[in-house]
Amino acid sequence: MTMTKPLQRCTCGRHGFLQALGFKGNGFFGFGASRVVAAPGADELRLPDTAACKAAEAYLGALSSSAMVGHCKRTFLFGRALADKAGARPDLEALYVGSLFHDLGLEPIFEGPDDFEVIGAREASRFLKAKGYPVLADTVAAAIEIHTSRATAEDPRPEVAYLNMGATVDVLGLRIDQIDRKLIQQIVEEYPRDGTKTMLTALLKREIDTKPNSNFSQIAARVDVLKLINDAPFAH
Repeated sequence: MTMTKPLQRCTCGRHGFLQALGFKGNGFFGFGASRVVAAPGADELRLPDTAACKAAEAYLGALSSSAMVGHCKRTFLFGRALADKAGARPDLEALYVGSLFHDLGLEPIFEGPDDFEVIGAREASRFLKAKGYPVLADTVAAAIEIHTSRATAEDPRPEVAYLNMGATVDVLGLRIDQIDRKLIQQIVEEYPRDGTKTMLTALLKREIDTKPNSNFSQIAARVDVLKLINDAPFAH
């Protein structure tokens, strides 16, 4: 069983990272007072199963590692949990497909000179339009392209905002205190984190090393993002 580490209040460089991304607050991990969602139910682990979602799952599974697939599915589940808590109503198909594809630009097969977010948005759009989903393609591409940028969590489009928030829960543990612990455990048991930190730090280090002028490299120049990933309140 993969368990999360005990959650602790943080007074380290996370605050600098949050400021770099445009987040504010004084509570746990730099956010407001902790409030958890209600006890989890079966619906909170259910993934959308539209034709577009199934196509996206198959494409991601064909070119990504199991660790990446797990990260992307947890991103959706954490994002939806936070949306439910806030009373937001994102388009779950768009949120799920965006979550599945948000790190496509980190895959070696798509290596190129552009920022990984731009590469991923472009490939997601190409794939979805080729499958006959032009409107979904536009929404998903917009969310992916800015998912690491400052103030994205405040975007008025819930599919965009909660993709960002779901990813930062899984990568850094941000806002994790706002999600019921039992739900966190169920998500991690259903989609184990085995190798997640190792995978993400390796892929993001390559982005930093090979693209010093990229958006992510500029963030990493201000704070030690890779250390924050390794310090996240998860075992792996």
